[in-house]
Amino acid sequence: AVALSPSARQQQILTWLQENHTLSVQLLAERLQVSQMTIHRDLARLAQGGQVRKVYGGAVLASPLPETPPPASPRCAMCHQPIPGRATVTIQLLNGDSLQACCPHCGLMLLHNYPDAASILARDFLYGRMVNARQAFFVIGSDVQLCCIPSTLCFASQTDAQKFQRGFGGQVLAFTAVMAHLAAHHRQPHTSQ
Repeated sequence: AVALSPSARQQQILTWLQENHTLSVQLLAERLQVSQMTIHRDLARLAQGGQVRKVYGGAVLASPLPETPPPASPRCAMCHQPIPGRATVTIQLLNGDSLQACCPHCGLMLLHNYPDAASILARDFLYGRMVNARQAFFVIGSDVQLCCIPSTLCFASQTDAQKFQRGFGGQVLAFTAVMAHLAAHHRQPHTSQ
């Protein structure tokens, strides 16, 4: 038997999978008279191209994905700007709905409209982890401005917030203090850059 090229082998594998739906590595190696390692490489290449799905000991034909438009990027429920990942805030309402905000500034302002929210999570500015905003500390008015004014950044620990403040200015406030500060500051309309 003449050895097939990798592309010819892969085409043959696809043809057999269309007939049988599932084939084992061992059976493919025997049929094509190559090593199981060669079959694993062929299947990896086909899986990378989305044509097959590797399963334990073999492969199945990949089901075609329906044509769906890419999802619209989420928008802030407060200022309607796109939500970057760096400073997101999620408010979980008692009815199970959740609201997304682009930054702690918008998230905390939004919380004024939902004072009985089940939870509010904010992304720690230094480490990127979601933290309970009610237990977090905030640096407000620092030189680092991501989007909304005044800049409001969340930190899981007061120590981290104070270290950040020493380098970039601003004021360190706990949750209730930052809520009061933003409420007083926003007797005028919401501003964004």
